[in-house]
Amino acid sequence: MVPMESDAQRLLSVLAAATKLDPTLTCERTALLRQGSAILWWANPGQPALSIPTLNRYLSLPIEKWIAASLRQGFEGCLQVDNEPSVLCDDIALEYDPNEGLERVQQIVKDVRDRCRHRPRGDVEYRAFRLTLCEQPHIHTAQTLDFLIELGVQFKALFEDIPAHLIRGGKFYPCPCCGWPMQIHRAEVCCGAQWCEKTVGACLWTNGELFSVQTGRPISGQSAENRYRLNTALWKFTLIPGVLERRLRDRLAKLGLKPTLWPDVDRGDVKVEVADQEIWLDAKVWRSPALLGHQLASSESNGTWIVIPDYQKDYVSSLREQCESRIILTESQCISRITRLCRR
Repeated sequence: MVPMESDAQRLLSVLAAATKLDPTLTCERTALLRQGSAILWWANPGQPALSIPTLNRYLSLPIEKWIAASLRQGFEGCLQVDNEPSVLCDDIALEYDPNEGLERVQQIVKDVRDRCRHRPRGDVEYRAFRLTLCEQPHIHTAQTLDFLIELGVQFKALFEDIPAHLIRGGKFYPCPCCGWPMQIHRAEVCCGAQWCEKTVGACLWTNGELFSVQTGRPISGQSAENRYRLNTALWKFTLIPGVLERRLRDRLAKLGLKPTLWPDVDRGDVKVEVADQEIWLDAKVWRSPALLGHQLASSESNGTWIVIPDYQKDYVSSLREQCESRIILTESQCISRITRLCRR
């Protein structure tokens, strides 16, 4: 993906970098925040420049409340939660700069894919590998993943320590949607993924217990001892899209079809045959539709249908304008179109 040089990129990247700095690096943080304040003033010179103390406070507010839509590129949420950088900071870094994670993740997955293409049961092994990434958002050191050794994948390339601020009383709380450890020291508890917040909602503490707002069911904590989480880049670019990929598979199967996940060793996300037509689906779960459109427009189209979450339906038209050669649909639009094909 070619970086988008713009005020939006510079502003969000600077603010995310400032938020992620060690709190003891006061001078460096102040310098970055001054840059952020200058960009905000440059974009809206009719308003006074934000002071550094004010900007520091704003980091804990949803950016949609103090940054214009034209500068947010579709990003939403708080940069800082309880004095800790939020997942939004990682989202900004990962979606703007492929060297921060996308290419690194793609390289891990690509290495496994290339090995599997030369193995007798490579298609099956690759699918097992991808399902492991989707179904193991956290893992205990006692669990064995011997097949990863055969594929040349190191444990530390996939998993990382659970940050201390995600642990409470020796426990972490898995997201009821994706299973990744949630940010627990805040009023609304969530993992930070826009997908999870939009589809299952947040959780709340009540009398010392955590409950799902949507279902009212309690969320149990798990011991954090000797347990690791899937690393942030894999969670963002593999696990979260994997939730949509598996939903597409399951919904297509209910139509009586036989969809395949990651067929032909990852030639696509989902393949399904409908009325003698072979359809390939590519699930995209990005926080910034504008950056997704830029990435799609700068890559070659291969006839695959691009499927985005239903909560981003308002961006379908603009994405189609950015990528005229692409078929871009929401999840529901995709299922509806395939349902109509089944009736022919």
